[in-house]
Amino acid sequence: MKRNFSLIILLLIAIILFWGNENQRIKKANFLSKTLYYPFVNSVHRLDEIFRVNERNKFLAAELAKEVLKNNLLENKLQKFKQFGLSFPIHSYNFVLAEIIAYSGSFKDKNLIINKGKTSGIEPDNPVISNNGIVGKIISVSPNYAVIMPFNHSDFKLGVMLKRNNVQGILASDENGKTYVTMLDRGSEINIGDTIVTSNISGIFPPRFPVGTVSKI
Repeated sequence: MKRNFSLIILLLIAIILFWGNENQRIKKANFLSKTLYYPFVNSVHRLDEIFRVNERNKFLAAELAKEVLKNNLLENKLQKFKQFGLSFPIHSYNFVLAEIIAYSGSFKDKNLIINKGKTSGIEPDNPVISNNGIVGKIISVSPNYAVIMPFNHSDFKLGVMLKRNNVQGILASDENGKTYVTMLDRGSEINIGDTIVTSNISGIFPPRFPVGTVSKI
């Protein structure tokens, strides 16, 4: 529509310029170029710019809405995390909320990749936890991403203890991802259903953070 209108204007200008002698046509051309043609062309260009700006604003508004929804979701997760009833003061730790975006490694030794890295303060050996318990630890970091070794990785080891009586042990996993506690003192009192938490002497994880429960002895 805009292109057709421009063609009509140009056609009318050509007809007007056609009439008269050479001097008259030159005068009319100068007059029309100053009073009609150039202002019209500039207006069309400005309309194009306004249209592009509006489209860009719509795109940015949509992206902002996505980020707001994403931020609200993370805030809700944080509130749920704070209400978990942890046995240590979470205000003494600096938490960084992140999402798992990919995996690396083989099926048996699969690592997790998250969307936060050095720029967010993530460092190697940082513990990774959720409101359900431990997740793993950071093993490598880039500016915007980090790799987590999950707790059921065959190379992952963690000092743990029973919450009920502080019996100490080492959490480990086999190549099939089956998790167990080893290095227990012989004769230790252990019951099905006992809660396992991180050890008081863990150098990475906060002490007494929930790990799981005993399902088999």
